[in-house]
Amino acid sequence: MRRNPERLAWTVLGISLLICVTLAISVPLAIRSFINDTADISRIKLEVQQGTVLVRRLSTDDPIGVTTQLDNLLEGTTIRADENVQALLTIESPNNGATLMIVQIYGSTNLAITLARSPRFQASGLPHREILTIDGGRLRVTVSPDIARPTDVRIISPQATTVLHEGSGSIDVTNDELQVTVHDGTADVTALGATVTLTQSQRTQVVLGQPPTGALSPERNLIVNGNFRDSLDGTWEISNDLQEPNESPGSVSILAESGRRLAVFDRSGVYHAETDLKQVIDKDVRDFRSLKLHFVVEVSNQDVPVCGQAGSECPLMLKLDYKDSNGTDRSYIQGFYYKPDDNNVNPNYCTSCGSRVEHIRVPQNFPYTYDFPGDLITLLQPAQITAITFYASGHSYRSVVAEIELLGEQ
Repeated sequence: MRRNPERLAWTVLGISLLICVTLAISVPLAIRSFINDTADISRIKLEVQQGTVLVRRLSTDDPIGVTTQLDNLLEGTTIRADENVQALLTIESPNNGATLMIVQIYGSTNLAITLARSPRFQASGLPHREILTIDGGRLRVTVSPDIARPTDVRIISPQATTVLHEGSGSIDVTNDELQVTVHDGTADVTALGATVTLTQSQRTQVVLGQPPTGALSPERNLIVNGNFRDSLDGTWEISNDLQEPNESPGSVSILAESGRRLAVFDRSGVYHAETDLKQVIDKDVRDFRSLKLHFVVEVSNQDVPVCGQAGSECPLMLKLDYKDSNGTDRSYIQGFYYKPDDNNVNPNYCTSCGSRVEHIRVPQNFPYTYDFPGDLITLLQPAQITAITFYASGHSYRSVVAEIELLGEQ
């Protein structure tokens, strides 16, 4: 067999050249990829401000109760804050300890730290990446500015994915819907392939299985079915309290009038009775900037002057139940009447309600628009709105409530 040294030399030279070119390209790319993509886990700590937070690490089955502070949390950690619990989650850069984001966790929240990483090398062009998954509850997220490198914050909920840029926003998740409010900065909310971009003081709503509704006013109504256009079932509860069980209870019916739908309280009797229309709210409002109450009331019939001997028998009364910052149950009660007391015997406030709020005299058979005088957040300082109840009290009464709004701005 004849050997061809020239062909062999060219073959070796070609292979060497190919190897050289491959190394010349792949090694810099590998080094660049290593520098660009290598990341370290962020520093994560949890500070409990009120109550006990349940924390479960990825490597453990049982959660631990945390009442003070827990450092060095890792990806995969889940956090559960029960009612009246408040905590602060801080995520810092593993390189220089700079704060990347702060998450205020409110009560009744389930949260998981899905991803929390920062590029190891300064030359990397990637952002800090933080991903939180929430299946229920409320958060306020603040993303710190970083001139050298942006922070990509994603909040994943059953309804949508929310990307928060520099600034702050509130995330409120229930079984059925997501509410995102931007206080400053911007956010992108994506669901079913549709994206809504929010700027300062804007919000959006995402119902499960639907795209975002668009950029809305930051004010939202905490009352469900406050215009009574839907059935009362599942939104409002009706109950009666009778002094004489043999007498007929009062009723609450929905009446359409002048383009509005009214809830009408009606009863005729000899003994005392009370008819309630109640909605449970259970909304944490510690992060709200303002809270305004609005409704329309009309009184057609009452038999006791003013609101009775103890000031507790108005033909229509409002009771707003809430918890203060200490978790103490409190109530704000406001009565409405039209019939005066010519003898000046009955008081103009409820003597057994624990607070002296003067009842409001309204014209008979005339719609009266009521707006709470001021900001509920400022004047009552509630931490949680528990429930709202409208009730008629007395022997015989007929009254109306409509257009119920409890408008909160975060």
